[in-house]
Amino acid sequence: MRALASTTLALLAGLWATPSAHAQTVTLTETPREGECFRVVLETRLIGVLKVVRAGKTVPVKIVAKNDHRFVERILAGEAGGVQRAARLYEQAISVATVDGEKVERSLREDRRLIVAQRTADALVAFSPAGPLTRAEVEVVSEHFDTLPLIGLLPRKVIVVGDTWKISNATAQAVCLFDGLISSDLTGTLKSATAVVAVIAIEGTAKGIENGALATLSISATMKFDVTAGRIVAVEWKQKDVRDQGPITPAAEVETATTLTREFLPVEPKELSKAALVAVPAEDETPGVLKQILHSDPKGRYQFLYSRDWHVVGQTDHHVVMRLLERGDFVAQVTITCWKPAGAGKHLSPEEFQKLVATSPGWEMEKVIDRGEVPSDGDRWGYRITAQGDLDGVKV
Repeated sequence: MRALASTTLALLAGLWATPSAHAQTVTLTETPREGECFRVVLETRLIGVLKVVRAGKTVPVKIVAKNDHRFVERILAGEAGGVQRAARLYEQAISVATVDGEKVERSLREDRRLIVAQRTADALVAFSPAGPLTRAEVEVVSEHFDTLPLIGLLPRKVIVVGDTWKISNATAQAVCLFDGLISSDLTGTLKSATAVVAVIAIEGTAKGIENGALATLSISATMKFDVTAGRIVAVEWKQKDVRDQGPITPAAEVETATTLTREFLPVEPKELSKAALVAVPAEDETPGVLKQILHSDPKGRYQFLYSRDWHVVGQTDHHVVMRLLERGDFVAQVTITCWKPAGAGKHLSPEEFQKLVATSPGWEMEKVIDRGEVPSDGDRWGYRITAQGDLDGVKV
C-alpha cells in the first residue's frame, strides 16, 4: 500500500509539473532593418460627440467617421524600440466624416502620395518630398494609427503564455499620438501561442496632451505575431477617448475601432527603390519648406505657407483666424484679412487699418495704447497698433 501510495503521489507530482515544464515559450521581438518593405492596410471607424459651445451653451454634436488607408512602406531608419523613419507610398488615403449632418472629406493630391514619416524628439512629422502639404493632407497621413512605434509594443524577450509587460512611456506616447504624456498603465499580455502565431493583448489607459487639450484614452487591443517570421502581422485596436476643450479643438467623447494588416514584401516596390527615393532628404537634413503648411483661399485670391505650430481655427469670406501652439500651450492668435485694392498709387491709412483691426472676429477693442507706421521697403506699408480689449472672453 505504501509503495502504491508513493507511486501515485509521484505520478500526480509528475502530472502537476508537466504543464510548466512544457509551457510554450515565444520570443516576442522584431528587429527593423533598413530597406525592409511592408504593405499596410488600415481601416478605422469612429463614432461619438463633439461638445461645441454655441450661444454660451455646450451643445453635443454627433460625429461619425470612416478612414481607409492602404500604403507600401520602406524602413529608412529603425532600432529595437521601433522605426524612426519610413517612406510610404499611399495607394489610398481617404478620411470621410459626418459632423452635425455635414460631410467632410479629406484625401491626398495625386502628386503628394509619397510621404516620409519620421519621429523627431516627441513628435511625428509627415511630409512629402514633392512639396508642402495642406493641413487636411497632413491630418489624413499623420492622424491614422501609426506603424512607426508598433514594434515597441512587444516585450523584446522570451516569455510564456500569461506573462505580462509594461508598455514603455515613449511607445505609449507615440502610439496614442500625444504631444506630451502625463501617465500610462498600458500593459501587454501573451494570451496564447503556437509554433505559428502568438496572440497578444494590450490593455490600459493613457493620459496626455494633444493640441493643447487633456485627453484620456482607454485601450483594448489584440495583436497577432508571426512566430516563424518574427513579425507583427495584424492588429485590432479599440479605444475610448475623453478629451477636454483645447485652444483649437472642442471637447469630445468618441470611440474608435481600427484594424490593421501588415504584410512583409520580399521584393521592394519600384516606387520605393533607392532610385525612386532620391528626392527624400537625408535623415539629418531639415526638410525646411517641406514641413510648412500650404493654405489657399477658397476663392483663389491668395495663398501662403505657415509653420505647423499654427492652426486655422476659423475662416470666413473676409478673415482667417489662426492660433499658435508651442508644445500644447496657446501662445498667440492672428487674424489675416483680404483687403480690397486701394487703387493705383494708394494704400490704406492708419485710420482705415485701425477700423479693420477693430472688426477682427472674436475681438472687442476697448482702448488703443499706441499706433504708428513700421519701417519697410519702398513697395510696402506696415502699421502696428497696440491695444487692449477682450478676445473670446479673455482680457488681452
